[in-house]
Amino acid sequence: MTIDFEASDDELMAELAGILDRADPVPAFVVAAAKASGIYSDLDEELAALVYDSDFDDGTPLPGRGALARVRGSGGRRLTFEGPALTVELKVQAERRLIGQLLPPQEADVEITSPSASFTVHADALGRFVADAVPAGPVRLRCRVRGESPARPTGTEWVTL
Repeated sequence: MTIDFEASDDELMAELAGILDRADPVPAFVVAAAKASGIYSDLDEELAALVYDSDFDDGTPLPGRGALARVRGSGGRRLTFEGPALTVELKVQAERRLIGQLLPPQEADVEITSPSASFTVHADALGRFVADAVPAGPVRLRCRVRGESPARPTGTEWVTL
């Protein structure tokens, strides 16, 4: 028995893509994070990888590099991002407030980016900063150290708050 199929490869791929979109759609938060990841890309930026997340204190492994961290519970959450020249420690409070510390301590501008908004706060000479009303969902930080010869900016991985 022979089946005649006159559609082109492109038409077949479009048909299959439509079937997959209906059967297993991509979650909205994944689409939002993917779109946001291209907004502020900077090839000169150092990546600060997520090395500690208090949500994983129960022994489960951290998500792989670049993965979105999950959220469990509503208590304070602690995150640590480590880069080649800068470490960013964060405490996430329930009222969408971030309290941060840059190590080594230094003055910097800290940009907080989400798919829906972006704003900058100042880290003092001791590396301390506070950000209020941080949007829920995927978020990343980008730190630009101030000084005579500023280092390359450091950006954290995306995490879900």
